[in-house]
Amino acid sequence: MNNQIIADDFPVTLGDRQLQYMQSRAIDLIQTAPSFNKYHFNQSPVMLKRQRDYAFDSEALMTARKRRSVAFVPPQSLIEAQLVSQIQQQQTDIDLFVAQQTQTLRLELEARQRTQTLSLVSAVQSVIVKKLKQRDDEIVRMGKLNYVLQERVKSLYVENQILRDLAHTNEATAKTLRSNLEHVLAQVDDLPATAATGGDVFHPPVEEDAVSSCGSCDGADGNDFTAGTGGCKRCGERTASVLVLPCRHLCLCTVCGSALLQACPVCDTVMNASVHVNM
Repeated sequence: MNNQIIADDFPVTLGDRQLQYMQSRAIDLIQTAPSFNKYHFNQSPVMLKRQRDYAFDSEALMTARKRRSVAFVPPQSLIEAQLVSQIQQQQTDIDLFVAQQTQTLRLELEARQRTQTLSLVSAVQSVIVKKLKQRDDEIVRMGKLNYVLQERVKSLYVENQILRDLAHTNEATAKTLRSNLEHVLAQVDDLPATAATGGDVFHPPVEEDAVSSCGSCDGADGNDFTAGTGGCKRCGERTASVLVLPCRHLCLCTVCGSALLQACPVCDTVMNASVHVNM
């Protein structure tokens, strides 16, 4: 570091050693000067005059030394000044380089952080898109399953309607059969009165027409006795308990009614069904 002094309104650069030397000389002069009595008590005029002369000589000596030091500047101080200037320039360059590197590093870190952020966002978006696709596929599958279930419900509704209609039909048929059976049972209850008049169970004799409407036999053999007594028209041994349809003749027993007969033994009408009657 250089030190500057002003001599004759001209700045002069001094080295550290020169400055230390001048300071030490000034301290020696001050210490050797008779300045122990600050207020000049009990001093003679001669002593005061000597002190003033000595102080003037010292000041003149210092001025002369300063002029000589200004007139002669050693090369070492110039080298030191150049070295200090170079050091300052290097320090400035280093600071600038550090600032540039810091800025570059900051930009690189920002770019890397931005890249990592974009990568993370892309990964999250891919996962979300995959989840949404799975959810859409599940929605489509549930829609198809819902459609199948709706069609199944419709078919079950139609089947239920068909079964309901069939149940109504069967119920009507059962009512008809029940009514016919009740009618047959009522005629069976009237069997003794019908047999006494020599007629048929289902076709009692009338004055205008003595023949049965279904063409029942009225011969003079044992069949008339069987019909009159309610016996089987086929075997003549057991009681008639099977109703032949559609002619509705109660003319067969249980054994003969279970056989495969094609016609009614009373009127020879083709049989299409038979009903067992519990007497």
